[in-house]
Amino acid sequence: MFIKRLTIKETKPALEVIREIPFVKGMNFIVDAGKDQEKGNSVGKTTVLKLIDICLGAKDRKYLYFDDETKQTNEKLKNYIIGNKVNVELMIIESFDEEKSSEYILSVDLYPRGKRYINGIEMSQNDYWQQLNVIFFSNLANYPTFRQLINIFVRIDQRADNHKFLKFLHRTNDATYENIYSYLFELQDQEVSNYILDLRKEIAEKNKEIKNFMSINNFKSIDSINQKVTLLESTIDELNNQMNILVNSRKFKENEEKISEIKIEYANYNDQIDELIFKRQKITGILADAKHEINNGIDKDVLKNLYNETLKAMGNLQKEFEDLVKFNDELVHNKIRYFNSQLEKVEKKVFLLENDKNQLFEKHKNVIMLIEENKIDEYTSLQGKLAEYNEELGSNKNIRSTYNQLETRIAELVEELDKTEEESDVKEDSLSIFNKYFSQYSEKTNGEPFMLYKTEKGFPFGIDYVKRGLSTGTRKSIIAAFDLAYQRLVRDLDKKAPNFIVHDVIETIDQVALKAIINIVNAIEGQYIVAVLKEKIQDNDLIQKSNIVVTLSENDRPFNN
Repeated sequence: MFIKRLTIKETKPALEVIREIPFVKGMNFIVDAGKDQEKGNSVGKTTVLKLIDICLGAKDRKYLYFDDETKQTNEKLKNYIIGNKVNVELMIIESFDEEKSSEYILSVDLYPRGKRYINGIEMSQNDYWQQLNVIFFSNLANYPTFRQLINIFVRIDQRADNHKFLKFLHRTNDATYENIYSYLFELQDQEVSNYILDLRKEIAEKNKEIKNFMSINNFKSIDSINQKVTLLESTIDELNNQMNILVNSRKFKENEEKISEIKIEYANYNDQIDELIFKRQKITGILADAKHEINNGIDKDVLKNLYNETLKAMGNLQKEFEDLVKFNDELVHNKIRYFNSQLEKVEKKVFLLENDKNQLFEKHKNVIMLIEENKIDEYTSLQGKLAEYNEELGSNKNIRSTYNQLETRIAELVEELDKTEEESDVKEDSLSIFNKYFSQYSEKTNGEPFMLYKTEKGFPFGIDYVKRGLSTGTRKSIIAAFDLAYQRLVRDLDKKAPNFIVHDVIETIDQVALKAIINIVNAIEGQYIVAVLKEKIQDNDLIQKSNIVVTLSENDRPFNN
């Protein structure tokens, strides 16, 4: 797919085309011809690139008029976009050479809560991204996502200049990058790669869950819980032995069978009570958290961000923000009412079981205890200690059981991951093809040949020299060589992917590198779109008039305002 045209339109008070920028195969320069060339970016050349990115699904439309570095807003531009309901439209085509080439119109309203359209059909943000994944990559599984993939073709950051290379996404883990690169370079079957990513995500989630569980229950190693259980069981056995010593041995033997039956029933009561006490502790903790949330007030900033994001995604909502605040407050109160009700039920059950246990004890006291009269106080004291230790033992056994379940699940996932990775075939052919082009192009643009290699652990790929030479280029010239090499690779693999590259600015690239880029782009019949200062391309005999798709200045900015 190529980019054919970018159109900026006012839709209010009437439909009016503000600017139309045609693109061509090969080099496409968006030129800054402003008077103060040293400042650069002063006439909005990167704004055109941001508009392309917005049509390709970028969410941050506000950065057209908001400077993230200075935190300043261009109020004039903001008011113009909102007041005139400005819309941007990107036409993409399958081919410049075929007369009946497939084409799509990607349209986005630039004002807050504006809509997105493909060929005139309104779409939600997620549906828009998913459809673009099909159009540009034939990726019906939508995995990796469109925005994860397109960022290696459109190296635009809505907030600032983009200097990212292999790590081209914000806050993305290594496992996700491995899945993305596996897709881009066809290193393994994509279904297998997606399954591996899912396993790694679940392992990471379970590890986080187990870490939080340990923090909540205040232990750093399961061995400490195991040691507690062992010591508690030993202490309980010792207490039982001490209590047995106090029992009249002759009468105990005579009633041993009856005593055993009653003890089992008595122990059942204790087990049920222990479980309920543990449940009561959990409910009490939940209630404490909920009351803390009420006492400290609702974080309205968080709710406001949630409301605004939902508003952007869904459009007009039936409820106001205050309704959300009220709803959230009611949720917390409902939560407290529910768990207070649960706590009452648990308390009632504990009371009833304690009562039944005491009745059992009183009814069979003479048989179950058979204690010498002068030892009753000592026996009662031991009985109290035994109850405390049994409660603590039950709590720690529950902790150990939950921890072991999590550990077992992690072990199962790791085993499945190891098995899947061992059985999956990793294809290195595409990487070798890519490096053939990458080394050639990087030597032409940067003076040194580079190569891409797969790492053993951590981030899945690295860049290294093929041989040391005299470097004349920059980081951006290496990125250009990388992206152009990938364009060659997709053609060799006959892989569906964008045929364009969009870079923000190339002020740091020297003339040798620029000429090399132009020659490579023309040779592979790709499309390279970039912002540049006028002085950077003056007197360059490789650049045709048609390659300069738009020239901007202080009096001729993208929105003509």
